[in-house]
Amino acid sequence: MTDDATPDAPRSPFAGAATREVVRDVVAALALLVALPMPWDLTHRGSDRIEVVLATVLTLLVLAVPYLRRAGLGAPSWDALTTPRGRTIGCVPYLLVALAYLVLDAVRPDAGEGQVGAGVVLGLAGATLALAPTWRPTLPVVAALVGLGALATPVMALATGDAWPAVVVGALNAVLVIGVLWLTAASYLRGDLVAGVVLLAVGAAVSVELVLFAGGEESPWFESVHGQRLGLLLLPVVAACGARRVLDDLAAVADDPQDVRAARWVSVAVRCLDLVMLVAAFVALVAMVRLASGSFGVSLVLRLIVGVLMVVVALVARRALVRDPRSGHTTAVGAACVLVVLGLVIVVARAGRGWEANVEELLVTFALPGVALGALLVPASVRELVASEPEAPDEPDEPAEVEETPTGALAQVDQPWTVSAPYEQTSPQQTSPQQTPYATAAPMDATQRIEPVRDASWGAVPGGRSGGDSTQVLPPVADVPGSPWSAAQALDPTTPLADLARIVQESPHLRPHVASNPSTYPALLDWLGALGDPAVDAALRARR
Repeated sequence: MTDDATPDAPRSPFAGAATREVVRDVVAALALLVALPMPWDLTHRGSDRIEVVLATVLTLLVLAVPYLRRAGLGAPSWDALTTPRGRTIGCVPYLLVALAYLVLDAVRPDAGEGQVGAGVVLGLAGATLALAPTWRPTLPVVAALVGLGALATPVMALATGDAWPAVVVGALNAVLVIGVLWLTAASYLRGDLVAGVVLLAVGAAVSVELVLFAGGEESPWFESVHGQRLGLLLLPVVAACGARRVLDDLAAVADDPQDVRAARWVSVAVRCLDLVMLVAAFVALVAMVRLASGSFGVSLVLRLIVGVLMVVVALVARRALVRDPRSGHTTAVGAACVLVVLGLVIVVARAGRGWEANVEELLVTFALPGVALGALLVPASVRELVASEPEAPDEPDEPAEVEETPTGALAQVDQPWTVSAPYEQTSPQQTSPQQTPYATAAPMDATQRIEPVRDASWGAVPGGRSGGDSTQVLPPVADVPGSPWSAAQALDPTTPLADLARIVQESPHLRPHVASNPSTYPALLDWLGALGDPAVDAALRARR
């Protein structure tokens, strides 16, 4: 008799469940439970409010039912809660309760500042993870609402006649929140998977900070539309809205070539350094405003000095990585460690005030440098990229003239995956490479002379010959209608390395421009050189 035929064989509650779904449900349940003892407003914690307790129990029940049914427990009628509709019905009450606290903060100007506590944020993020929304506009709508809330703080300060430092700090906070959302959520919505990864990392980091520091009896963290700040504590909610889509996109690119994966992780570190510069500049500017208003203290002076130093260190590390990930790896790792040390100066200077800390200070001290270090040190693809020896350059050949070929004759390369939009993923092509043509640019007139491609920031294309000789140039390329990339992006040295790898796959007509981009990394140049495309080969020869 087989095991399948045994009537009393034990059944696993995790049978048939995807690992990332199990992890998502566990994190959601932990967030909901931790939100109960955390402060929801100035006078109440979640466990003090009956509506919060009941909504939490209902949401936890919805999370547990699928696993109970797989284990053979519960009644068959419970299966209704395992459907997407049943899960939505179970999570919506919690979402409504949490949103009610946010609305009450906005409509009660006389209740004092600090009405949005950590419990609201963690509970709202947990319920969003449990719901796992598939509605495409969820992420942009939530990110826009958080940005509007941040913009409302300086407006409220002006309307109530607050002193100028409060108005300026509120405006700086709005710039910070919108900047973080632009570099993460907005960039991901434009098709940048790296920005989605950083969004999840920032949301997770702020959540950990809330759990560890925001629920103390003496100095809990609050934000309010009627205070000087709103938005940073809500970043976990934004991350929860995009978590499912980002994880699906990551699973779709898990089999990418090693050099593409390495470039993606390097881009994650670069994006974290961008955020370090943004947050550190905010810390320094807030300290400057408070010093200018007459407040003086060692903590403010240190925050001003350390903030400026962190901007400089992050800028040096970013430029080193963008210039050459292999040679700049050591510089970036060392700079990330320096950022941690500099941030600790601020944290230690505030130690005499208990555990009180602002979320941006812990972000710039531990979270963002930590994510950058993880992206540069943990992935095997990045370690192998750094360990590989740079190839010796070949002897320069005499530049050959570029053959005039129809601009529509574009080579097709096997493309196992593409992510054309953050919420849309195309399946592998079933036809042969020659059977799947790309969209073509406008045909070139036979009598048209091939002119140099020039850019105000670049000057002439390298590799030309002066005097009366002909010049080795790239042919002009018209942007293909519907193409996700432009010639300017392919030529821009500041374009992220991961984007360059996507350009050559998604816009083959721009490969010569990527080949001439001084920031293109060696592995991608080797790949381009193996295509046998005359225009690409000419651009590669022009680099030498």
